[in-house]
Amino acid sequence: MFKKYKPELSPSEKMLFTIWMFLIIINILSRFLTTVVDFYIRYIFPTVSDFWCSVSGLADFSVGEYMIVLGIALMIIGILSFLLLMLFAKRRRRKIARIYGYFYGWILTWLFFVLTFRFFILYQGTQMSAQIENITFENKKVLEVYELLVEEANQTAKKVSRDNTGHFILADDTEMMREAKNCMRRLSQEFPQYKGVYPDAKPIAHSYFFTQQNLLGIYFPFSMEANYNPVVYEVNLPVTICHEFTHLKGNIFEDEAGYLAFRACLTSENPDFVYSGYISVLEWLDFDFGDDVSAWEQYQEITDRLSPEVCMDMYSFVPDDYYQTHRHEEVIPTAIVSDVADTVMDANLKANGIPEGKASYHGLTALVLCYYIYGW
Repeated sequence: MFKKYKPELSPSEKMLFTIWMFLIIINILSRFLTTVVDFYIRYIFPTVSDFWCSVSGLADFSVGEYMIVLGIALMIIGILSFLLLMLFAKRRRRKIARIYGYFYGWILTWLFFVLTFRFFILYQGTQMSAQIENITFENKKVLEVYELLVEEANQTAKKVSRDNTGHFILADDTEMMREAKNCMRRLSQEFPQYKGVYPDAKPIAHSYFFTQQNLLGIYFPFSMEANYNPVVYEVNLPVTICHEFTHLKGNIFEDEAGYLAFRACLTSENPDFVYSGYISVLEWLDFDFGDDVSAWEQYQEITDRLSPEVCMDMYSFVPDDYYQTHRHEEVIPTAIVSDVADTVMDANLKANGIPEGKASYHGLTALVLCYYIYGW
């Protein structure tokens, strides 16, 4: 009669199991303990972020980007080497499998740990938009705000620099990072959560692949870095950097990041920043006047007042000839990369408790209206 073999867990395996159970419980509880999560986001996360931002900020390149490259390399090397060893070292297969299990098990555990405390549970905090979800706006007031934004954008458009084709260019890109940090410090006077350390946002080296995903910037939770796409049309850069800076202080919601970046840019005396803020808001405004025909007509009339310069700058992601001149960098067709990126982003938001998915980006409209109408 044979005894049934029951493998005993090693101390390392028990430790991995314990950590995973702990993290799973934390992720579940965070969905019910909003007050605790809010405290973590406002008081604990920014302090932890300051430390890790200072560490990753010592490098003048995007650490997170190269961590992704290293991760892909480890995955490919790991799979190939494991298959080869399983094929040629038949007598030691169990030992080899255990070693690989330890190594990649700890890597996955670290990934899950970082994502839990720097990404997943941040979605369980109180959303700014949730505090105003029952507020209604009169169409008249909405149109007044829209008219004000259009007028301000038109006026600021006259103060920025342009090239010989009329396209926006930063007056002094060497001062952009310093001013972005100053904007965040001024913002923190009203929102204390945004005090603290702001290392330079870093340009993405592999910009074409990120451009295919329509990314202006990206927050890397593993390295605690704010990154931006350096090839985008320059009017996007000031507000994008401020947007990514908000993520470093625990704000994970995209509509809020867009709103706070807009507010940060408005604190600047640099017209490039102010204009960048107005352009970003005008691009995301999403009004619904229902059956009010008169309101729709007024909306169209105000839209028609947008100056040629503002119209040129709105919805401009990259320079007109970018894809043509960089076509040689394309490995996967842009349409496929873009569709996959949108699907993944939408699924990620819904999995983290944002049922609207990517449509939640338009929550910025309500926040802007509250700011102008109610001083919120």
